[in-house]
Amino acid sequence: MKIEAVKTENALLIKISGRLDASWSDYFTDTFLEYIRNGEHYLVIDAGELTFLSSAGIRSLVRISKELNRVKGLLRLIQANDFVTGTLRMTGFGEWLADVAPEDLLVVSDDTNDKSEDTDVFVLKKDARIVVEVVSAWKPWQQVKEKEVAMHEFQADSFALGIGSPYDKLAGKESKYGDFVTFCGHVVYQMPEDRSRPDYLIPVADFVPTLQTIQCLHGRGEMSHLWRFAPEAEKERQGISELASRALAMTNAEQAAFVILAETEGLVGAYMIQSPGAEQAFKPNDFVEMRQWLSFCGEPAYTGEQSLVFGIVSRRDSPDNSGLLVPLASNPGLAMHAHAVIFPYQPLQNGVLDLKNQIAKFFNGPPPKGVMHLLDDDRPTLGLGESLFTRGAMWCAPVQWKEETV
Repeated sequence: MKIEAVKTENALLIKISGRLDASWSDYFTDTFLEYIRNGEHYLVIDAGELTFLSSAGIRSLVRISKELNRVKGLLRLIQANDFVTGTLRMTGFGEWLADVAPEDLLVVSDDTNDKSEDTDVFVLKKDARIVVEVVSAWKPWQQVKEKEVAMHEFQADSFALGIGSPYDKLAGKESKYGDFVTFCGHVVYQMPEDRSRPDYLIPVADFVPTLQTIQCLHGRGEMSHLWRFAPEAEKERQGISELASRALAMTNAEQAAFVILAETEGLVGAYMIQSPGAEQAFKPNDFVEMRQWLSFCGEPAYTGEQSLVFGIVSRRDSPDNSGLLVPLASNPGLAMHAHAVIFPYQPLQNGVLDLKNQIAKFFNGPPPKGVMHLLDDDRPTLGLGESLFTRGAMWCAPVQWKEETV
């Protein structure tokens, strides 16, 4: 089988020749899923030289069509011969057939791709902001005192990250404090055990997820801006420090909250594997002991998966009202704190995305694979650098600390 793709005015025109059968169905499917992954959601197959279509080939087309439906895309076949046309109609897939000539799909000239840097920036609500409450009385890695524990209810407008526990026992060994992150009231919590799977709490009916926290940045409000990004000839991927800097620029703020939903090139970070409690503590400068408390990734992790990140970033010369923002080696002018939850890859619809709908979509799909506190690893020679992303969306808004007047 031969597959050739040409970008047109309204679609990607793909000319195929040969047989679409069991021998070629996997190659065909993988090729088309890569087109979808690259943001091509309107696919037109020129089937003029497709000589045979088997049930295995139809199964490939069904899978491709389902992926396109998830992102409100479209699949059509044109110029199919009588055998292919009859096969599709008799099997109930005649809606894929279209009467369009290839010359009617105009090829886009190269200069159409030279779009403005801000073409994919959308103002959602100009005056929106995230009001952030801080819990930071507990200092790593001391024993936890009951007065340092705070209870948080995460409503539908909540975004949060930190160290917390869904258990009831305050400041005791049973508390199981671990890394967590919250998006629109949906909570993902990493049990502080090596190789553990994350658990999650979804707001349903009258249920409101609640955690007791010993460290927390809890923001409530709406996002003001959205930026859609994808690989370009001069830039194939975005570092999280670049995305955070972009959030500050888009919001014209000194501190900003952001949510990233993007395909992962590789995450760099750690998560807790032992819970601090009333009787546990260790010296933060003791690296050997730290390895018993934290699990660090040995290489960039979760490549090709989908990351959902919440973070807060500040310019270094601005007051840090939280005490929880860490300077970034990749961008010395910034300080940041960010947590990520990882899901199996799903393509995203092009254009404007509603954040709450996207959160609900992912939390009602396959379960999350992990939670990470993202780090900027600048160790000489051995350092992994920062987390990288290829394509996706970033929502952001200015931060207002809760002690200020709203």
